[in-house]
Amino acid sequence: MNDLFHPEQYKDFTLFSTEHLVMIGLLLIVALVLLFSRKAIRKRPAVQLFFRWGFFTILLVGNVGYQVWSIWHAVWDARINLPFQLCSISSLVVLFFLLKPTESRFQLVYFIALIPPSLAVLTPDLLYGSPHYRFFQFFIFHITLVATVLYYLIVEKYEPRLVSVLKAFVFINILAIPLGFLNNYLGSNYLFLEGPPAADTLLSLFGSGYWYLINLEIVMLLTFFLTYLPFYLKRKLS
Repeated sequence: MNDLFHPEQYKDFTLFSTEHLVMIGLLLIVALVLLFSRKAIRKRPAVQLFFRWGFFTILLVGNVGYQVWSIWHAVWDARINLPFQLCSISSLVVLFFLLKPTESRFQLVYFIALIPPSLAVLTPDLLYGSPHYRFFQFFIFHITLVATVLYYLIVEKYEPRLVSVLKAFVFINILAIPLGFLNNYLGSNYLFLEGPPAADTLLSLFGSGYWYLINLEIVMLLTFFLTYLPFYLKRKLS
């Protein structure tokens, strides 16, 4: 059992391995369950509360559990473990949102907690394979972020607004300023501002130096617009 938590065990994650595909499949199943049960959930306030506080609990335990695991096994490092990667920041925003869900708060949640965690599930920056604790913590955490957004889209029928594309873009860029200084001070790579992660992800295609940052900005803005596009088309066609 100790091997499942030991930081030197199961460092064998393989992209698109069977275990990885199972996690991708789990995300798809969650999306389909929400889609086909949306009407039934809307009729049951107790079930709605179950989803809301269930998401909150999983994200809170995921955040705290990772910190506790890192400290307990003496692998905590300020260059890695501070909650300043985009998905960690997204989780803090989502936790705040879940305390009192409103459509205005959802505007930021939609753009930063849907696509980035989805990409993390598809191309994870992860060392550990199944059945290590970090494997399950990573995927359950990121799948829950996506599931929260899908729940409020599909079940609660919240929708983003076009102006929120710019708000989300500005929010990330404001965060990037102090994190850039922090990266320089610690030698860290929060928000992947210093370059792509060591693992093979889509960021590996963005080049290096200033071109990397320029491509990062362009792709982020385009991604936010594409994420909004279905709602733009819906409003135009309605």
